[in-house]
Amino acid sequence: MTGIDSARRGAHVSRMLESPEPPKSFLQKLQERAAASRFFTVSVLLHVVLIVMGGSVVLFKRMTEPPDFNSSDGLVADNVEVAAPQEKPEVAEQLALQAPSLSAPSLSSITTSAAAPAFTVASVAPVIKAVQTDAMAKALDHAPKGLSGTVHSAYGIRGGGARTQAIMERGGKKESELAVLKGLKWLVEHQNPDGSWGPAYQGAMTGFALLSFLGHNELPVSPDYGPTVQKGIDWLVENGKKNAGHMNMAGSFDQPGVYAHAIATYALGEYYGMTKDERVVDLFKQAIGYIVAGQGPDGGWMYAYDKSESDTSVTGWQIQALKAAHLSGLNIDGVDPALDKAMLDLKRVQADDGSFGYRKPAPGSYSLTGVGVLCRYFWLQEKDKSVQEGIQFMMKQIDREHPVDYHHEKADLYCWYYNTQACLMVGGGAWTKWNTRFQEQLYKNQNPDGSWPPVAGKSPGGEMQRDPEGAGPYFRTTLCILMLEVFYRYSPTLK
Repeated sequence: MTGIDSARRGAHVSRMLESPEPPKSFLQKLQERAAASRFFTVSVLLHVVLIVMGGSVVLFKRMTEPPDFNSSDGLVADNVEVAAPQEKPEVAEQLALQAPSLSAPSLSSITTSAAAPAFTVASVAPVIKAVQTDAMAKALDHAPKGLSGTVHSAYGIRGGGARTQAIMERGGKKESELAVLKGLKWLVEHQNPDGSWGPAYQGAMTGFALLSFLGHNELPVSPDYGPTVQKGIDWLVENGKKNAGHMNMAGSFDQPGVYAHAIATYALGEYYGMTKDERVVDLFKQAIGYIVAGQGPDGGWMYAYDKSESDTSVTGWQIQALKAAHLSGLNIDGVDPALDKAMLDLKRVQADDGSFGYRKPAPGSYSLTGVGVLCRYFWLQEKDKSVQEGIQFMMKQIDREHPVDYHHEKADLYCWYYNTQACLMVGGGAWTKWNTRFQEQLYKNQNPDGSWPPVAGKSPGGEMQRDPEGAGPYFRTTLCILMLEVFYRYSPTLK
């Protein structure tokens, strides 16, 4: 090959390399790009799949898990130490309860046109057997009525949706409401054939039992406990009239008689306030008259109403009965002046450390401090210096010598009955602190049959706290029921 030929062949190859390739179709280009980026494409697809799966799990959990409705921490009182708020159970867990069975027939609930709560939940209700959730929620749409007219506003949160709302807002637990229902069931089963309760002190024990049913908004027309309540009221009225208004069911007032009289009168007053049942009016006025007339010159009350001096324990029950008379709307002569005068006696027995004494100031006296705090707030409706100092003293004591422990040697249900109500009324840190302790102690120590056992040690609150027989089980069981009803028994404002 000549040099010329070689040059021509090189030029031909050069023109072939520089000439453009034939045009390619869209499909060919797509295939080439896919092949070139195959590893990137697989990675993108894998991440997309993972993101979709993760999002699906989150969405599924949000759709299936109930919302966590936390109740309010309540009022924060001035100058009261604020404790950390307790853990609140979810609404669905707290309220979807199945009550213990009873032998009484089931009736329909009492209803009015009151507005329903903003949500629909299963109810904590004294039902005889499990019913449909929507039926229970429907029953909650209404507040209760008495036998004649609407229930007094002071008792208006005891039933219907208001009760459920109050339990939630004030930190009540489902175990507490179940304990109340078990306790009421025990009272049904242990009512005497004549309608009274207890083998002894029947005036007081019947008053306590009726207060327990009324605290749960159970009236003679109630679906589950109506016959029980009716028999109790009938016994109270019949025997009270037989004894000329002495509600201790005796011809005169002895030492324990003033307790029994006030407790039974208290129950009669609440019953009238919730029902406006006219047949109890005359007896109630007569019973209140004895309390007004029996007040001592210093404003307190004493055994047998002898007026020689005043006893804070006796005084506490007279004040509660008088407060029920005030709320009755009957305008009974002497009631409000007697309550005003009683505040002077409570002030007289309060020591500088905030404690309330038995018959005179006694620094460090714990057992009756709740009596003083509750009764002063009950009537004055003020968180004044006396109330604030009393609450502060109580809160210090439960961290020291008087822990809220059913098995402690100083456990005292009588004291706790007052403390529980006093702390709720004052609210704030005092209620938060007390509430985290007393509930569990009560429902965890309830007997399987619904009653409560004797407390440990030698409580200063009376022999009935320790007596396994006699009136003891009735006394302890009703006090514990009333404490666990505190969430809805009264509004903090009781005008």
